[in-house]
Amino acid sequence: EASREETRRIDLAELVGEVTSEFELAGHEVTLAAPSAVPFEGRPVALKRALRNVVENAVRYGGGARAIITDTPEAVEIAIEDDGPGLPGDRLEEAFQPFVRLEPSRSRETGGLGLGLSIARGIVQSHGGTIALANRECGGLRVEIRLPRPRV
Repeated sequence: EASREETRRIDLAELVGEVTSEFELAGHEVTLAAPSAVPFEGRPVALKRALRNVVENAVRYGGGARAIITDTPEAVEIAIEDDGPGLPGDRLEEAFQPFVRLEPSRSRETGGLGLGLSIARGIVQSHGGTIALANRECGGLRVEIRLPRPRV
């Protein structure tokens, strides 16, 4: 169970790179733009699960994914972008509800149970972070994950 996983020092750039590499090796177009190292205190198994869920959605519905990591003293921000159809703007928050699908191509036939974003949100929130969806102006969806750094 991810909630029982110990928090430890990890390199988020390396962790996100491992997730994007899994999808690349499976033949999907997935890229990563990140600093060389992003130290963070977190639960790596849980964070990988959250990131896999988000990247899998981007690949499934957007044809590929771009992961962008921004490291600041206050937080680590991870954006996952795709070039798919996006989602209805007034229903973005609903996408985090279990078993909800908002776009016609998002059905059982395309795989999944509609739990990926709900699970990802729970994991991100358990790290004190936020996850939000936004339609990109040029098309596609952007998932924005913000993981705050502990105050010292």
